[in-house]
Amino acid sequence: MKPLVASLVGVVLGCGPRVASNSASLPAPGTFLITAEQIERSGVHTAWDVLKHDAPMLLMREDRNGDPASISRRGRTSFLLEEAPLVMLDGVRVPDFRALASIEAASITSITIYDGVESTTYYGTGAVAGVIAIKTKDGRPS
Repeated sequence: MKPLVASLVGVVLGCGPRVASNSASLPAPGTFLITAEQIERSGVHTAWDVLKHDAPMLLMREDRNGDPASISRRGRTSFLLEEAPLVMLDGVRVPDFRALASIEAASITSITIYDGVESTTYYGTGAVAGVIAIKTKDGRPS
């Protein structure tokens, strides 16, 4: 009989989920993972470009100069509520999503996008529009 903790897919510790190290474990429902290998294959230069290229559930708009203008989840738009997903960089909240354009893609080890119940369970009610959790090579575990 397996211990209970070993059979869990993810365990919540600190500020965000820890996914079990078992390679057979699958991401929790409502999560989307972009790996360093996918980022390298895409050939893009910033986290903003990675999300535009590899995250089909996000609707990302740019202004005339090509700078980030808005980000939202597809299918969850409202005229009254314009709320961008919460952005976390190595466990620290990024106050403005526009900073995604200044994070180098080469420094990213993974990007996990949480939606629905997973986002509010791990990060609270401030994450009702979802969470974009970025882990970098030089960052500390969150």
